[in-house]
Amino acid sequence: MLTTGGMTGRLDKLERAGLVRRSPDPHDRRGLQVTLTEEGLSRVDEAVGAGLAAQTRALSGLDAGKAGQLADLLRELLAATDG
Repeated sequence: MLTTGGMTGRLDKLERAGLVRRSPDPHDRRGLQVTLTEEGLSRVDEAVGAGLAAQTRALSGLDAGKAGQLADLLRELLAATDG
């Protein structure tokens, strides 16, 4: 869904921001490995925490019955898309 040029541009920006580092792929001379820096990992942790907090807020208005019903429906949806 993204061209190699598009990926390179995104990685360039992330690398300039100090969020990732690139290194040669030891198994393929044509490729690179991209690794999160400490700052990049910290940003991911913040984003995941914010996402979980938003989900908790969104679900806080449901009583136990509706929360169970939603969980059942989501399991059903996952099962339908798993196969």
